Amino acid sequence: MRRLVLLLAGWSAVFAGETHRVAGVIVDSETGSPIANASLALSPYTQSQSVMVTVSGADGGFSFSAPRGKFLLTAVIAGKSQILGEMSPFSGTGTDVITGPDQDTAHLVFRWRRPAVVAGRVMDDQGEPVEGATVQLFYPGVANGHKQMTEVAHTSTDDRGEYRFWGIPGADYYVEVMAEPWWRAESPVTYGLVYYPGTSEAARAALLSVQPGGEAHADFTLTARGLSNVTIYCGNCGTGAAGEAGSGAVSLTATAVGLGGTEEVVAAQMVPEWPFKLSTLPPGRYLVQLSGQDGANPGIAEQWVDVGPGETAVSLSLHAGAVVSGKVTCKSGSVEFIALSQDLYMPQDRAPGAAVASDGTFRITSVPAGKYHLLIPGRDSYPESIRAGNELLADGVVNVQDGVETKLSIVVNAGSGGLKGFAVRDGRPVANMLVGLVPTGAASGSPNQGWQTDSDGSFDWTTLRAGDYLLFAVDDPTIAYADAAAIKPYLAQAKAIRIEPGKVLEERVPVQVTPRQRPALSAACSVRIRVDASLWQGTHAAAPRKVETNLDPAGTTARATEHNWRLSSSAGSAPQPAPCAAPVAGWS
Repeated sequence: MRRLVLLLAGWSAVFAGETHRVAGVIVDSETGSPIANASLALSPYTQSQSVMVTVSGADGGFSFSAPRGKFLLTAVIAGKSQILGEMSPFSGTGTDVITGPDQDTAHLVFRWRRPAVVAGRVMDDQGEPVEGATVQLFYPGVANGHKQMTEVAHTSTDDRGEYRFWGIPGADYYVEVMAEPWWRAESPVTYGLVYYPGTSEAARAALLSVQPGGEAHADFTLTARGLSNVTIYCGNCGTGAAGEAGSGAVSLTATAVGLGGTEEVVAAQMVPEWPFKLSTLPPGRYLVQLSGQDGANPGIAEQWVDVGPGETAVSLSLHAGAVVSGKVTCKSGSVEFIALSQDLYMPQDRAPGAAVASDGTFRITSVPAGKYHLLIPGRDSYPESIRAGNELLADGVVNVQDGVETKLSIVVNAGSGGLKGFAVRDGRPVANMLVGLVPTGAASGSPNQGWQTDSDGSFDWTTLRAGDYLLFAVDDPTIAYADAAAIKPYLAQAKAIRIEPGKVLEERVPVQVTPRQRPALSAACSVRIRVDASLWQGTHAAAPRKVETNLDPAGTTARATEHNWRLSSSAGSAPQPAPCAAPVAGWS
């Protein structure tokens, strides 16, 4: 018995000390050159383990000995940090490292993006520098699968009108300038907002591209414009101060279309009296919305308004919005609140909603016309079925018509399950892919889910609302998977699955290829490719021979350019020169 105890203790010690090698090289993302003296940290997801740190060698190499588990690998150079597999700046997500006896984690490649610079100068239309102008840098990224405009940095111009952002990731940015003429006190004018490359319309703003380690310039010339005053009349909101008979309490919101189609609120307040004046608005297009009381009944009104310099008048009248009412029947759990949303990521406080009474009834008033998903707060609660009258809403979408009451019967259940597996290509798991999960049916109001596969190609959702989903994988983890248009090309090959309460489903998901647009050649550009087969390291190396071809969309060969390509089977692909005046990228 003593020998058995000692033997078991010995085996326990072996397993307790089991470690796995996490190693690789950190290189420049543009040149592939190794980076020495980079600080790297391997951080476990469990608090019982300690963070491990090391410094890359002269060859960029690094190595850790880690126990079995899941880790986050980060690198820090000159105070800037990046995550292994971070495909999009500011996303905060990358490829987790999974260690274990069957995992190859000894050949990692950490591609470091060198910091970049954006600089420029702001002048007025008289050629004078504009001092103190506010310059903002925005990144159009993806957060939780949803397109999001992130302010990266802001600064002010100096006495020469110059500005400079440094230490930023190489990426595509919007640049915005805001300033007021120093002589504005003498005249009601403004420069307003101006976007690169020099437009006052957000829809016409262009992205400024800056490569990792590079520097890009964006200069601006500002022209003073007259300010706008918008007077808003409400035909049935009363004419006196709020609180007088017939006036009611009315809230006003004015929004403009911002960068990348985002919503930018320029005014939001209670209206003290009618008519109401919005002053000092820059010229542009705005959506004016009212919400309040038309007598004893709630009412809404909205109108798009094109605002030019000077005076603009807007006339609105409150009308009864749609009503969505009904009853919730819970098979398990409980529901205290219910809401409607056209955007699955709309904050709950902005979505039309109402409390659910103790008998399960609810009534949502002042709902603008449109198509809505049903939102049920809670981790496990999900709509099992939705009926509008006698019609089963199989897709879970409620069609709301202006001035009409829609009555719903909703059956809610509670339960969650799990989903795990691998994204595979040619039967093998692949790291750094996007696995997407799209709720369907009555549960379509649940947000889409996304997972960037780990170093072993795996994904693992431990808690998902029970229900029906579409499952797909694609080779671009930066896709806005919450955007229906962005994921539409992949749904035809998606797999329909069902998450059962209390169960874990396992799947192997084939990776789809992201469509990449092949750049067009100009009519005056011909590419002549010469491949010397004697350089090919393979079965074709026996006899040197030359292969030539012309890629010419218009039959024009006046400006042909010749390039020699060295092919190597071990290299995987040939180098790709830029054959024309403008680089041709993305060819394979």
